[in-house]
Parts: sequence; C-alpha cells; structure tokens
Amino acid sequence: MVLAPLTRGGNLPFRRLCAEFGAEVTLGEMIFARQLLKGDVIERARLRRASNEQVFGVQIATNDVEEGVGAAKLAAAAGADWVDLNCGCPIHEATRRGLGSAMLRQPVRLERLVRGIAAGSPLPVSVKVRLASEGGDVNVREVVGRLRAAGAAAVTIHGRTAEARYSKAADWRLIAECVEDNAEAGGGMPLLGNGDLLTQYEAHGRMAQSGVDGVMVGRGALIKPWIFKEFRDRRAWEPSAAERVAVYRQLACFMKEHFGDDAKGRRKAWYFLPWHFDFLS
Repeated sequence: MVLAPLTRGGNLPFRRLCAEFGAEVTLGEMIFARQLLKGDVIERARLRRASNEQVFGVQIATNDVEEGVGAAKLAAAAGADWVDLNCGCPIHEATRRGLGSAMLRQPVRLERLVRGIAAGSPLPVSVKVRLASEGGDVNVREVVGRLRAAGAAAVTIHGRTAEARYSKAADWRLIAECVEDNAEAGGGMPLLGNGDLLTQYEAHGRMAQSGVDGVMVGRGALIKPWIFKEFRDRRAWEPSAAERVAVYRQLACFMKEHFGDDAKGRRKAWYFLPWHFDFLS
C-alpha cells in the first residue's frame, strides 16, 4: 500500500504521521519540474523526506524530457528513491499547462517523453495515470501498453477519467483489463490500482479481484492515516475518542516542528489541519 501524493492535502508532516502508522512507501506532493529547476523555494521544499519515510518517491509534472531528467537528478541528490511522472492530475493549474491528465491526449508523445526521462534519470521512473483526459476517449489500455514499452518502472492507474473527478465510482474492471494486458505482454512492470479505497477490506478486495501488484491510497489516508496499520494487520482499528485526539495532536506537533511556531508557520499549519478533521469523527 502506497501513500498517494495528495497534492492539496498532503505535506511532509502528514507523510511522517502515515509512516508512524506503517506506511512503508510514500510519494511526495506534485512538483512542477520547470519551477523546481528555476530554484522555486516552495517546489524545492517538496523534495524533502521525513526521517521515518522508508521508501520515498518524488512526483513531478512535466512534458519535457530535459526538464524531467533535470528534476530527477535533483530528486536523486535530495535522497529520493524514485521519481513518479504525474499524468493523472485533473486540476486546472496542471492541465492548462498541458501537464497532468492533459498528457493522456497524446499517448505517442507520452511514450517518447517517458522513454527519454527514463533513459536519463538516475532513478527509476514510474507514472500515474487516469482512464482518460478531460473530454477524451478512454484510452488507458493503450497508454499503459505504451508506458510499458517506454520503460516505465511501474504504473499506477486511478480508475476514473479526469472529467469524472470524484463524481463516479472508480472503474476497477478497466484496471483489471490493464493487468491482463500487462500479463499477456510478459509482465514484469508492476501495476498499482487507485480509487475508492477507504478501508483495508476494500484495498485487499480490489487487489484480489483485479490482480494489481499493489494499491495507492489518498482520501482513505486523509480520513484515517492508520489505514496502513489496518492493511498490514488485515483488521480494522477503531480508535477511541481520546486516541483520535492524540493522533490529531501528533499531526499538529509534526506541523509545528516542520513549519515553525511563528505567524507564518501557524498560517501554513492552519491551511492543512482542516483537511484532517475526519480523524476526530
């Protein structure tokens, strides 16, 4: 089970909290490669890993080979274990630049991009995709096949189109078809599934039904970061009210340590803390 990038709700303190609950593989928040290479302070800060993150990946957004290779080299220098190319983000900030899920519109170009980045990167390069770009035809099976040919180290499939956002259930049937295609092509490239995994039962069930090699969780971790412990132990954990408050307090402490206790640090913490009120319910 991998912790998803959580571009808007995630940060180093939250990844640290998830690692405390057994998250062994974590992926940092999306970084725009161009701004990173220009020395943007915010983007550079996203290269940092928490001290307890065991296997840490840096997710980048780019449609340029040189940018991708440059970002991968910076990620390697910062101590990352692998780089993930974001080809699934549906937010306007990414798609207006031709990044994120917009890249699914041109599978051939995407294949060339991944091939080039993988060839020049000092780290393994994985890719995260959706079923289709906004307004585009569902082409995930073609995309995954091309990513395999390009040398992607792994692919994570979010089971919705960019247009659907979270308005429809994730289509795990299509994810399973991609798994079958991958097996017929000889296997070897791990496929992960993502979408509607809010409990350990759903995570284990979807893995068994679809045949994916692993799962990635986003909202499920925001709701309860102890989902990693539940997944590992194969049983639900129902924390008491006092235990829930303790989890929230621990996150607040991690944020104070990371962002600082001055006015600027508190503003940053208070931007993120409301994302995690579900801990308390």
